Amino acid sequence: MKQNISDWVAGVLVFHGVQKVFVYPGGTIIPLINACLKAKIAVECFKSEQGAGYAALAYARLTGRVQVVMVTSGPGATNAITPLADAYYDSTPLVLITGQIGTGDLTIRKSIRQRGFQETPTVAITEPISKHSVCLLSAEDVYRELPDAFRIAATGRKGPCVIDFPMDIQREAIDEPEVSPISSTDKTELLRSQPDMTMLKEISQAAVNSRRPLLLLGHGALTARAYEKYTEIASRLDALVVTNFLGVGSFDSTDQRYLGYIGHTGHLVANRAVFECDFLLVLGSRLDVRQTGTVVDQFVPNGTVAWIDIDANELQEGRVDVTWKMETNLVDFCDAFIDTIGVKETESDKNWQEKMLDIKSQQLEDIPLKGSALLQPRQILNNLARLMNDQETIVVTGVGCHQHWAARHLPFKPDTHLHLTSGGHGTMGYDLPSAIGAAMAYPERSILCVVGDGSLLMNIQELASLQERQLNVKILVLNNSRLGLVSQFQLITWGDDPITGDFQSPDFKAIAHGFGIASDHLQHAEDMEEKLTWFWEQPGPVLLDVAIDPAADVTPLLLAGQHMGEMWMGREA
Repeated sequence: MKQNISDWVAGVLVFHGVQKVFVYPGGTIIPLINACLKAKIAVECFKSEQGAGYAALAYARLTGRVQVVMVTSGPGATNAITPLADAYYDSTPLVLITGQIGTGDLTIRKSIRQRGFQETPTVAITEPISKHSVCLLSAEDVYRELPDAFRIAATGRKGPCVIDFPMDIQREAIDEPEVSPISSTDKTELLRSQPDMTMLKEISQAAVNSRRPLLLLGHGALTARAYEKYTEIASRLDALVVTNFLGVGSFDSTDQRYLGYIGHTGHLVANRAVFECDFLLVLGSRLDVRQTGTVVDQFVPNGTVAWIDIDANELQEGRVDVTWKMETNLVDFCDAFIDTIGVKETESDKNWQEKMLDIKSQQLEDIPLKGSALLQPRQILNNLARLMNDQETIVVTGVGCHQHWAARHLPFKPDTHLHLTSGGHGTMGYDLPSAIGAAMAYPERSILCVVGDGSLLMNIQELASLQERQLNVKILVLNNSRLGLVSQFQLITWGDDPITGDFQSPDFKAIAHGFGIASDHLQHAEDMEEKLTWFWEQPGPVLLDVAIDPAADVTPLLLAGQHMGEMWMGREA
């Protein structure tokens, strides 16, 4: 029985549980899109390739399953580069399928600049920011590479794969092949590295003998979803807990043990705890410069560090000196570690723990500016946190000041209060399309999209995608008419912010209204409770444009040249 390759591909997607594909259409990808429609796969069309990519990325991060993005050749492929990089740096399982010109043109005249309309060298462009990138030049390539892409994306340290798909191969007629939709090169999941038991016992001994134990949970810990195991480890060791920025949500932020997240924009007490602890257990964190600061010889200066991660390259080329490095799956490590810990032999330093908790209680982050009558970001978020209460919520942010204010002041909890943001790539515009993807994954939950005026403008066209779907996305614009983080950097370093300190924003209320979305503007403190309540209780998509104090900074900050026990306290400190 004859079929074309696109139909076989759609069957592979169905086999791998793909229920939706996220697309922006174009001529060289249409055969695959049509095949998906025939196979009853939902085709979710967005207003830009970046919008489709980020919606898929959020859907993948929340479900833990590989998602598929389809775009056309040339500008379609290059517009998808940003979400592809985001997926790579934040370890998100994704398969990006790009259309390409026909093989007849693709395989000749290789020395000329462009061999066909909208041709770009997609594989060459995407190889450095994907786990695997390949152009399919035959049916045999398709049978081998497509199942492999799903395996590679989902195993080990997760990440994106790229399939560059010439249009003539998509349309090639074939006899129904006797080819498995499972990977042809490896039909089993990659073997997981088992914990080194000798090293494990050394780590366990150091842990139970420590007086100031601290647990650091990274993005790897969040994606491993072994939340109960982290709680048990912290309890058995009588340890305080911190996360890195992308690890926010892997531990209940309202738990007494939790101090906050570490790093450049982290909580002061979390950074200080790392600096003063005598044993640090790191689960699934890269320990990059945004987490440790630049003074690497002062990272845990008076203690030992056990670093557990699935990525051997990260461990081998680490920035900071640690006592133990173990390449293994976090779930396996936690199980073995819990079995090995036994009873804690040394009493914890209660005075130190109380000191850390006292610093936490002082709420030293983003202290409202004295004498200002303007709305302060912490004030807005604290009030919104009370409205959230126990309601299941996914918080999605863009990149900028608002991103860190939200992570600092909103509640996060495994399974019920989730956190999505762009970490390694740090993409402005991540916010709105990712919030749409989150709402598609969990339509019954409230999706809170916290965004700055600069970041929202990057993908504001996706308001149309939101309105079409009538999803429960609440867009909170913290509007300071300023590109805040860059402005802070300019002011701290050069004393002036000529191109970032006066960022003229449009009327977001009117724009949202033009897209058919309920919207309002909040400017005065006396209106805050009423308008925030309206915003939170409004069904369907809604936008609230909040005019906040332009002088409000992200404070404190860990600056270059400071160790983890120091932080810049702000322009007024």
